Amino acid sequence: MAKTAKYKQVVDWVKNRIETGELRDGDKLETEQEIGKRFGISRQTVRHGLEQLEREELLEKIQGSGSYVRTWRQREGAPLLSRTVTIISSYVDSYIFPKLLQSMVKTLEKAGYSARIMFTGNHLEKERELLNRMLEENSQDPLIVEPVMSGLPNPNLNFYRKLREKGIPILFFNSFYPELELPHVSMDDRAAGRLAAEYLIERGHTRIGGIFKSDDGQGRCRYQGYLEALRRNGLPITEKQVRWIDTVDQDSLKQEGDRLLARLSGCTACVCYNDQVAHALTEICAGAGIRIPEDLSLVSIDNSELSGLNAVPLTSVAHPTEAMGKKAAENLLRLIKNPSFNATYEFVPEICQRSSAADLRGSALNEIN
Repeated sequence: MAKTAKYKQVVDWVKNRIETGELRDGDKLETEQEIGKRFGISRQTVRHGLEQLEREELLEKIQGSGSYVRTWRQREGAPLLSRTVTIISSYVDSYIFPKLLQSMVKTLEKAGYSARIMFTGNHLEKERELLNRMLEENSQDPLIVEPVMSGLPNPNLNFYRKLREKGIPILFFNSFYPELELPHVSMDDRAAGRLAAEYLIERGHTRIGGIFKSDDGQGRCRYQGYLEALRRNGLPITEKQVRWIDTVDQDSLKQEGDRLLARLSGCTACVCYNDQVAHALTEICAGAGIRIPEDLSLVSIDNSELSGLNAVPLTSVAHPTEAMGKKAAENLLRLIKNPSFNATYEFVPEICQRSSAADLRGSALNEIN
């Protein structure tokens, strides 16, 4: 145990100097003898610590010359990247984001990187401000970004192109901009929408409405999956039973209760864009005397903590929150080392069953009047 503690002093000392910028890529480290004298330990123990740093790809030993900081294997003509990854997220401290971002940061730190998190609030103006700042500061930080309103044309795409031209690795999470040929790590949202609708169809529902977000790419994909499920099962596609909302609408959905219920008139079930939407709809239905699931069944997406806390626990397609954060960080790290690596990955969704969806097989159908 004593020997382990001693070599770990060397490992922590070097890592701290890299993280604070005291040591930069290409800097030569002190000799084993000098380090041993500094900590009062043997050269063998020092060597043990340096070998650990080599395994973590923070140092490179050159025979006859010494140990050098190699935080990034630089290619000819490529920029010297920072050991800090900038994460740009819509939100930081609500819904699924805390666990997702914690997992992302933990994975980066384990690999010897630090992280700085900035958020856009899902506003284009804030995204533009952050990207422009990075260009003006000549930032060399690799980027992990959640797109802003990815379902709509985005005026900020040129900022990403400029950063990419500088050799900055960029990876999107949760969604992506289809106009940019950049990798993303997300859930297969089309499959998620299809899975939610099929769950209801399997339980005898034939009149299924939907609430989807128009300004997020996830909303468009989930709607496509919903349509696929209806078509595959020969069910009518009734557009008047689909309600499109945007980010602003989602925050004030309860104020649209009458209009929302009018859209769902005649439906026995509804596919909700996410748990937040399903939670608001649950409260709207309670105020109108509509019982869930007896009068209206709900299936939502994300399987956040809110799904279990809802007045009627929600059956919900699970978002791979922590796994996505870990995968996004891992794939960015691989992209840093190998720019030709295909870093795109989409998780296959699974559904978590609770009590918000009734089984109508063998029973008389109810519907919202």
